[in-house]
Amino acid sequence: MKAPELFVEVRRNLSTGTARAALFALAFAAVVGSLAVADTRTVVGLHRKAFEFTSSGASVRVLSSEGNVDGRICESLSELSGIATAGALREDSHLVLTAMPDNPIPSYTASPGLSGVLGLPAEPVSGVWISEHTAELLGVSLDQEIHTNVGPMTVAGVFAYPEDGRDSRLRHAVVIPESATNDYDQCWADTRPPTDTIDDLVMWALRSGTDPSSSVTVAQLNTTLGSEFDGATAFTERITRWAAPTAAVAGAVLGFIAVRLRRLEWAGALHVGVSRRALLGTVALETAVWAPAGLILALCALMVAAHAGNPAHAWDTVAVTVPGVVAATLTAQLGALTAASLVRESHLFHYFKDR
Repeated sequence: MKAPELFVEVRRNLSTGTARAALFALAFAAVVGSLAVADTRTVVGLHRKAFEFTSSGASVRVLSSEGNVDGRICESLSELSGIATAGALREDSHLVLTAMPDNPIPSYTASPGLSGVLGLPAEPVSGVWISEHTAELLGVSLDQEIHTNVGPMTVAGVFAYPEDGRDSRLRHAVVIPESATNDYDQCWADTRPPTDTIDDLVMWALRSGTDPSSSVTVAQLNTTLGSEFDGATAFTERITRWAAPTAAVAGAVLGFIAVRLRRLEWAGALHVGVSRRALLGTVALETAVWAPAGLILALCALMVAAHAGNPAHAWDTVAVTVPGVVAATLTAQLGALTAASLVRESHLFHYFKDR
């Protein structure tokens, strides 16, 4: 059978419904797509847990030792593996607002690196940082001025600091950034993930020559969500980790079934003189129609599942789960060609009896 005749035969099988292309495309989308969507939603769930953990401050470790924290070393911790950002903090005096002379507001000085821990832009700025709660109480917003007993101060940053179990001091205070060369009382390090080894690294922020009898502690900023969240382990051990290989197997099974159901037709074609090569070519072309069609449907469902409620980049999630869907498309061809190779003209009567 020549190539033009082969294409005509395939088109005829598709148009008449003999190939059952629509049925197997839908079956492919349902089976393979469901596996991919299940894995995608599991990964999205892990992204949400990780985001909840980090946004609550649970990933922040706080080294405390009054006057013994070296601001420069604390900030340099962010260059180490496992620490996203770090900054130092020191309790200062109280500020008296012109609008609220009877209610002094606690103030803290911080090294510039603390902006990253608080979720503020890392660019150097001139002004003070306040929480969203304090900004609401004072009726001010970003770049506006607050008038105090030490002069006007520009609000250079407004950070989220909800009441979710974390140390609440900064929720009701003004943070004044200053040079990292000074000594501080605390070093805040955002660790990914928090471990005992990371705690040992945070201890390096202590000033050289610190009195051994000084009180030194390393604690978690927010303990309500547990001591740690190991996203890498949770991802590796997720219950849907076998979705991709299962999808590949499902694709092969669907391809095999699509040909096996028509074994009488294929054996009859061999009986009337159709070559084995033409038979395999017909099967490959028909599978190349319904498998990619099912792939497109599965990918549409996958994209929706990856975007819905995902705090991370959806494409990162898709990159994890899409290989299984693509592999299923390829294994569908393998399964179909395997089934076609097993068809025998000598079994024609047997196929006829079993139909």
